[in-house]
Amino acid sequence: MRQEFRISYSRVNTYLFCPYKYKLLYLDNLRIPANANITFGHIIHKTLEQFHSGKDQSYDVLFDCYGDSWRNDCFDDPQQIFEYYNRGRQILENYYQSFCQSTAEILYAEKAFDANIGKYRFVGIIDRIDKHLDGTYEIMDYKTHAEIWDQERVDKDLQLSFYVYACKNVFGFMPDKISIYFLSDNKKVYTKRSQIEIDNAINIAIETAENIAVENFAPDISKCYICDFKLSCKNSNYKSEDECKKAE
Repeated sequence: MRQEFRISYSRVNTYLFCPYKYKLLYLDNLRIPANANITFGHIIHKTLEQFHSGKDQSYDVLFDCYGDSWRNDCFDDPQQIFEYYNRGRQILENYYQSFCQSTAEILYAEKAFDANIGKYRFVGIIDRIDKHLDGTYEIMDYKTHAEIWDQERVDKDLQLSFYVYACKNVFGFMPDKISIYFLSDNKKVYTKRSQIEIDNAINIAIETAENIAVENFAPDISKCYICDFKLSCKNSNYKSEDECKKAE
């Protein structure tokens, strides 16, 4: 029988980073404070979802969607708002040029899925699914950060493996192309997934779900220095700059 306990890429990724961070986020319901990068990413994703959901996909409509999606909160000051807003406009300008040159049909934008992995529910959202003129399918994940990952990191990305699994087991097709679209540089990096890699990813998800189910939340203090809760977590071994100065 399928359990209603839900697992997702975000939950798996959080648990793999630190089981105790998972507890703080998903059981204790603590929240990571929103920041400029997180907010900006949400804005761009929402803009493209709204744009591709409508029949009119003109340049003006794209920027109407951008205006509808924009929010000023979570930025530090008016200068930062100005810089991010203009960055977003440039991203969308470049995106629209590539979109107009593409012959692929965009079947879905922000397509949700709900799959079985063992006795657990695995849920997620695929940013985009295209069908090309030759009948092949492409799944795509958007990234809005400035960094372009190298090929090795893209090849090892768990999220893409989960997407392939969902396409095969929920939507009934195997994607012929798998890509991450780095929007800040208007560049796609392609990858592939073997059945062994997909199976390994699902096994990681199942193992994570089973650890969560038995409440195994032992902290990984090796990552405290980059954790969002480094200043508030009772298990943190992070020392602030002020603490370091006092210890000198």
